[in-house]
Amino acid sequence: MNAKELIRLPDPRLKVRGELREVVRDVHGKPHLFLRLKLTGWHFAHRAPEPFVAVGGVVSRLVLVDRAGLVADAYFDQPLPAAKEVSFGYGNVIHVDFPVAVFPERVPRLDRARIPRGTADPFELNS
Repeated sequence: MNAKELIRLPDPRLKVRGELREVVRDVHGKPHLFLRLKLTGWHFAHRAPEPFVAVGGVVSRLVLVDRAGLVADAYFDQPLPAAKEVSFGYGNVIHVDFPVAVFPERVPRLDRARIPRGTADPFELNS
């Protein structure tokens, strides 16, 4: 076989998409404000170790994978840096890097006047 006969398959990581938005989630009976990064376009297997997503040096507080393993919702309670890729893994091992760009300055902010009173807002100082 020569090099001209080689076939390169498309990189499946290029199909992964990310959507970043500010959301309110209940944690231990109290509303908290998070940045949610929704990843789609990949199979996120359910495993015993906890999944995580990292953007730059910031690691998610929680990742929820849907039943079918088609969506991973990563919740961050710290400001995110701008990044050209995000990492996904389990436990403390990165399994894959996705070329998903993160632009935190483009995230539409929730109207603070409409957020439930007493909501924990880790981004308050960065408003």
